[in-house]
Amino acid sequence: MKRAIITLLAAVLAFPLLNAQKEGLKYINRNDLVSYMKFLASDEMKGRETGKEENNIAAAYLATNLLRLGIKPIPGSDTYLQDIPFISRSIERNASKLTATDGSGKTIFSTDSVVALIPPTANLTVTGDLVFAGYGYEDKASGYSDLKDVDLADKIVMIMTRNPVLTGDPKTKNEYRFDESVEIKKIMMLMGKKPKAILFVYDAKNHFHDPYTSGLSDMLGGENSVSLANSQGMTLPIKILFITDYTADMLLAGTGKTLAQLQSGIDTGNKPLSQPMKNETVTFSIRVVTRNFTGHNVVGLVEGSDPVLKDECVIYSAHYDHLGVNNKGEVYNGADDNASGTTGLLEVADAFAHLKKKPSRTVIFLWVTGEEKGLLGSQYYVNHPVMPMNKTILNINLDMIGRSISPADTGTLMGFKMDITKKNEVLLYSDRKSSWLMKTVMDEAAKLGLKVDDVGPKLESGGSDHMSFASKKVPFLFFNSGIHADLHSVRDDVEKIDFEKMEKVTDLVYLIGFSVASSKEGVKADSAK
Repeated sequence: MKRAIITLLAAVLAFPLLNAQKEGLKYINRNDLVSYMKFLASDEMKGRETGKEENNIAAAYLATNLLRLGIKPIPGSDTYLQDIPFISRSIERNASKLTATDGSGKTIFSTDSVVALIPPTANLTVTGDLVFAGYGYEDKASGYSDLKDVDLADKIVMIMTRNPVLTGDPKTKNEYRFDESVEIKKIMMLMGKKPKAILFVYDAKNHFHDPYTSGLSDMLGGENSVSLANSQGMTLPIKILFITDYTADMLLAGTGKTLAQLQSGIDTGNKPLSQPMKNETVTFSIRVVTRNFTGHNVVGLVEGSDPVLKDECVIYSAHYDHLGVNNKGEVYNGADDNASGTTGLLEVADAFAHLKKKPSRTVIFLWVTGEEKGLLGSQYYVNHPVMPMNKTILNINLDMIGRSISPADTGTLMGFKMDITKKNEVLLYSDRKSSWLMKTVMDEAAKLGLKVDDVGPKLESGGSDHMSFASKKVPFLFFNSGIHADLHSVRDDVEKIDFEKMEKVTDLVYLIGFSVASSKEGVKADSAK
């Protein structure tokens, strides 16, 4: 009898909490998601690139909606905008070029069609003798080596993408953009040979001829980098340029063969054709323009109702920036990446704003910029938080929550397997430190008819903003619907969004955050074994 009374009492005490949860759900609806999405992912927003005016417009749009919802601004201020000092480095195309000269110093060829994978931090000029090193590939098992019999020290080395195995495999598609797992391995091998620089060119069997037609120059931001002011920014230990196949043919003219003929000879004979270009010196000059500017994270909060626990917080995050416009003038609308997480988080804020009884802890809503430039906004936030990081008990990160699998979503993209989820399914990356938290996630998902695939902490494809919180030892839940064929392309449009899934994921993350913010113990970590 005593046990029954205790159970009944617990149910009675829990009823107001459950009722409050459901109250917030009423304010998460598909129509709002569609409306927000159509604005943020419109052509007029020009891809919301960090450092561009449209990125500032997106920040103002988010701040205006927070004001409309009655969300509190950054503590001690009357603004939702957290100013971030940035510095951008852009390659000045007309002042950057590659020139080849003969033994007498006479110019053989000159072009401005060069793309740096990452712009240097200052103006740069590199001169060296040119060596063609095939694929730049070595395979210990077979003994094949493009690098064995050529001296690459202090030389400028030209290599093709892929390798003889990939180009000879009928299952390998011709539309090879860039596979990090393949090319980075080659770069690391080359670095051991101490060349001055590497010239990459798409192999001649590839459908793409240069980094412009493949979209690689835009995807990697090769001509425009952004870093936090007073930081060195991203640099490479070796200078790497992409050149066009036409440039490669001109540089290889002294061999009497084209790039296609050399590749055919390598593949047919299964032997390297690496060789120095006799009496040929290459000089490339990169002119860098720097600019200081201010970007913005957008921050709002709902203050906790408990006089003690309100000093702790649950923080939601989503990045609102994207890639901007490509060299053809086409817009990277970034509907899934990440207008989806951005709009979902607006609806979560709406739900919390309308609660009559707020949760015990404070709930923070954070929209970061500069994610596509290297998680810059979230890095800045965790070093300049509006509430102490040791009082931040959970980060719930939303990045790409709006797509479901389509027939085009097979194979790999940039070397990463496309793992886009089905309808009513979402991926969850977590540190798995709390079985209580994971049970909360799964229980709430089951009620919504949403399958959550918990894949652990390791994100195979790049990163997202939860990693900045993890670096400060904050537990995280990162929701993502997976890699699809339109990722970082101009095809990531509103028309392809699965709004039914988006609504369910938004419901789920609201319910999880509410439970954690209302829990007496917060995130109940498992005991160390």
